[in-house]
Amino acid sequence: MMQIPVIVVGAGPAGSVLAGLLAQRGVKTLLLDKATFPREKICGDYLSPGTVRLLDQLDLLDLVHSAGARRLRGMTITSPDGTTFQTEFPAITETNGASPFALSIPRAILDNLLLKWARGFGTRCVEGLRVTDLIWENGRICGVTGIGPTGQETYRGQIIVGADGRDSVVARRLGLHRPHPTLRRMALVAYYEGASELTDHGMISVGDRSYCILNPIGERLINAIIVVNQGIVQGRKGQLDELFDDTLQAFPLALSALRDTCRRGPVRCLGPLAFRSSRSAKAGALLVGDAAGFYDPFTGEGVGHALYSANLAAHVITSALAEGDGSLTEAHLDRFDDEQRTALTSRRRLGAALQAVIRHPGAANAVARLLRRRQPLAGLVLGVVGDLLPPRTLLSINTLRQLLL
Repeated sequence: MMQIPVIVVGAGPAGSVLAGLLAQRGVKTLLLDKATFPREKICGDYLSPGTVRLLDQLDLLDLVHSAGARRLRGMTITSPDGTTFQTEFPAITETNGASPFALSIPRAILDNLLLKWARGFGTRCVEGLRVTDLIWENGRICGVTGIGPTGQETYRGQIIVGADGRDSVVARRLGLHRPHPTLRRMALVAYYEGASELTDHGMISVGDRSYCILNPIGERLINAIIVVNQGIVQGRKGQLDELFDDTLQAFPLALSALRDTCRRGPVRCLGPLAFRSSRSAKAGALLVGDAAGFYDPFTGEGVGHALYSANLAAHVITSALAEGDGSLTEAHLDRFDDEQRTALTSRRRLGAALQAVIRHPGAANAVARLLRRRQPLAGLVLGVVGDLLPPRTLLSINTLRQLLL
C-alpha cells in the first residue's frame, strides 16, 4: 500500500486550510471526512475580526467575501438588568486606522468554499468516510482505518493530523481528550427569517448564568444561539423547540429583535461544549482546530483558532518533511505543542474570566454599566474578545487608568 505524506482527518476549516497550504508547497495531502459536502454545521456562523485578519494573511479574505459574507462593525450588548450599550471594533495599528469588521457566513458555505480552494491545489478528499481508529507501529501513528460507503478502508501516512472537531476520534484514540472539570454547557441553535432590526451589529444578551447571541446573516436571516447549563437541556430531552422559546423570554432585547420573524427549521443542540486536550501533539500526530480543545462559543474564536493552528501545523510539517525521513520528531511535536499551548492559554483565561462574569448577574450588570459609561474601554474589551488585541491589553497601564478615572 502506497504511503501518503500527510493524512488529515476532518475537512472543516482547519483541515482544508492545512491541506491547501501544504499543497501550495508541493506536499501531497489526503483529506478524510465523514460528511458529504456541502454539509450543514451547527455553529454561530461568525468570523471574528481576528479571524478576518487571519483570512487576509492567508490570501483567503477575498474568496470569503465573494461568497456573500456579511460585514459586522460591532456588537449591541445587554446585561441581566437591561443595561444596554453598543460599541464598535476598535481600529488598531495593523489596520492603518481602518475600521475592523467581523464577518457572518453560514458554515455550510464557508466549509465547502475552503474545501474547493484546497482541491484547487490538488488536494484529494475522500468524503463519507468515518475514521474509527488509528494504526500504530513502533509506538507511532502511521495510518487510520474507517468505514466508508463500501465498508472498511485503510490509509497509511507519514504524518497524521486530527482536524475532526470537538468529538475528535484522533484525540480520543491518542488518549488526549479530557472533559472540562467544571464547565458543563450546551448550545441551542436556531435560524430566523424575516429579520430587519439587526443590520451591521450582532447582539449579545447576558442573562441569569446564560447568554444569547444573535448574528445577522445575508438578507433578513439571523443565527440565534442560547447557551445554558447542560442540566437544563437534559431535563427537556425531545423538547428543544419549546426549551428555546421558553429560554428566549429571559432576553427581552433579543426577543424584540426576533419579533415578526419565523423560525426556519428545528432547534438543534450542540454539547457538552468544553473539553481539554492534555497535549496537541503525540506519537507523530498533530491536533488542530477544535480537536486541540474547546472552551465556550462566547468569543466566536473557533474558526480563528482553526486557521491559526492550520498555519502553524503547515510550517511544522513542511520542516519535518524537508528533514531526515520526513516524520515528525519529538522536537517537532514539542515545538508545535508549545506554540499552540501558548496561543490557547491566554484565550482560555479570557474565556474563564468571561464565564465568571456570566455566572454572576450582579457582576455582569456592574461591568455593563461601566462599559456603557466608558465607550473607549468598551471598544477595547470588544477588541480583545474579537481577538484583535491580546488579552494582556486589559491589564495595560492605559486600561487601568481608564478603570480608575
